[in-house]
Amino acid sequence: MERIGHVGLRTDIRDENTRPLSTFELVQSLLARLGAQDAEGLTRLFAPQVEWRATDPTSSRWRCGVRTRREIESFFLATFSALGLEGLTVRRLLVDGEDAVVLGTARWRTVATTAVHEADFVLSVSVHRGVVDEYWLMQETVDPPSGSEPVRMR
Repeated sequence: MERIGHVGLRTDIRDENTRPLSTFELVQSLLARLGAQDAEGLTRLFAPQVEWRATDPTSSRWRCGVRTRREIESFFLATFSALGLEGLTVRRLLVDGEDAVVLGTARWRTVATTAVHEADFVLSVSVHRGVVDEYWLMQETVDPPSGSEPVRMR
């Protein structure tokens, strides 16, 4: 298992004058920006219009459909304002051409209560011309407990 946002991962955001990132490089950048809670940097990795399917980590509601970069940035800003990401562990990263799937665990701290939660996730992305044009994030809901003890969600 490898911690994202640490040694050996590409964390730069693509420059418009360079070649498009490969799917593997783009997923590395996406995970690094997620680990850094960099909503603006994350947004730059997406196409102007993205086929989006994601569960809100604080509820079981699905958010589906085509999203703009502005809407994507709002999603990440809202997530990071409610939940501080403390750790991201990748168990598997599978890349097949323009498609990638990440299996992992996220460790979140609820900002309001400081309760700690771990939740498994599956992230599926499709990349076209060096940007994400399809994003599916399936994750366990972070259900804040009544106390402040660390909780393992299963």
